[in-house]
Amino acid sequence: MLASTAARWLPRDFVEVSKTGGVFTILAYMGMLAVLTMELVAFLRPAYTTTMMLDRMDGDQLQINFDVDMHDIDCRNLHVAVFAQGNEERLSSQDFWLRPINQEGKLGSAMRPNTLPEDEEDVHQKQMLTLKKEDGAEELDSDWDSSHDGFNHGNFEHVVQAHDYTFINFFAGWCSHCKNFAPMWAKIAEQVNAKKDGTGGMLFKDKYGVERSVRMLKMNCVDFKFLCMQKGIDAFPTLRLYKSDGTLSVYQGRRTETSIMDFITQRIAADAGWADHHKHFDRGCNAKGRLLVPRVPGRLELMAGTAGDQNLDPKFANISHLVKHLSFSDPADGRYHRKWWSGLPKEVAPFISPLDDTQFVLPALHQTYEHDLKVVSTVSARGQTVYQFSHQKRVARIDRDSIPQARFHYDIEPFSIWIRYEGREWYDFLTSLLALTGGTFVVMRLMSRASLATVMSLQRLAKVASGNLKNELALG
Repeated sequence: MLASTAARWLPRDFVEVSKTGGVFTILAYMGMLAVLTMELVAFLRPAYTTTMMLDRMDGDQLQINFDVDMHDIDCRNLHVAVFAQGNEERLSSQDFWLRPINQEGKLGSAMRPNTLPEDEEDVHQKQMLTLKKEDGAEELDSDWDSSHDGFNHGNFEHVVQAHDYTFINFFAGWCSHCKNFAPMWAKIAEQVNAKKDGTGGMLFKDKYGVERSVRMLKMNCVDFKFLCMQKGIDAFPTLRLYKSDGTLSVYQGRRTETSIMDFITQRIAADAGWADHHKHFDRGCNAKGRLLVPRVPGRLELMAGTAGDQNLDPKFANISHLVKHLSFSDPADGRYHRKWWSGLPKEVAPFISPLDDTQFVLPALHQTYEHDLKVVSTVSARGQTVYQFSHQKRVARIDRDSIPQARFHYDIEPFSIWIRYEGREWYDFLTSLLALTGGTFVVMRLMSRASLATVMSLQRLAKVASGNLKNELALG
């Protein structure tokens, strides 16, 4: 039996086993499955519309959320503030913190194992005696206070190698902090340094229990500026404790007698916290937190050289930075300002924090980045306000005697964007699904009839052609 009575209206290839029928059956199922999938996706992901209206003004304050790495600015020399547009009025209430980072972006200072081979002590003692004999003890023990003080000051490395430890104060004559610190430095040096006849002075035990001497010296970075540049000195005063092998540790604490003496004692006694080159101590600072500001145009400024107890040298100040995160939110969101970001259309989400993980590296000194932000409040389908912003940047040249600052100028647009989703009712989805499924079946039926008709026509033509050929052969 080729077909049941109830299915006589179907094409033969749909009710009997054949290759053609099997192919069209598979195509029909695939078409209906594709239609079902597309309809289901469209139902679960409703389209949205946007409407532009005047800013609904949820409040008179705005929250700025930021997380920025300053690659070459010490935390002692960095401050964060928000100013009104066009003047120097400070607007922000502060809730942020600063964390020192190293060159790789990690917290803390570079460290290395401090091992002491058995023969290192002998080599060190012989080296000190040789240098003092060749250069003279008075030359090696003298301050580099001036290039015209009667000493040669020809070899900085010899000075370091000729002492167990050398604690150096890199200063500049124009630096006000250096001048204020000078009496304290002189007082400590008088206690620590041995006299010319070798008597007096202080000794500090290293981790092996060996007593070590420390020579405290001053280095004038105006007279010896090229040496200071070579050593990477960019702020004054800078205090470094050098070991005889050239390794060093940077002092970053308070400049008091107790703090400095504790630093010397602990560093010599410890086996960590030393770096073999000043570049390991290229300091940076991470600024992270939230600022509450009035809902008016302003600028967020990461200010170098204004908060610490050092004077930055404008010739070396570099404010290249990495923006890990920057966004705007309502003050009520607090630290959970990201909670309303989920569910936003995919076209909107990238503009909530478009600068995240973006590097801004200056091509040369005496330059700064000026960031311009256009902030637009956006009301989600759930009625919560988030903020999109666009960004433009430019590199600005500054005066050679000015210290560059990283500035983010923001302007709040007077309108809001409202997002509304256009969902479909379930019965509309079901009706559309049944209609498309039936339509797919009807199309496949029409294609089947057309293909069968084509095959039958070709078969008849083949029979006619074969009959004509036989007749011709018989006549021949």
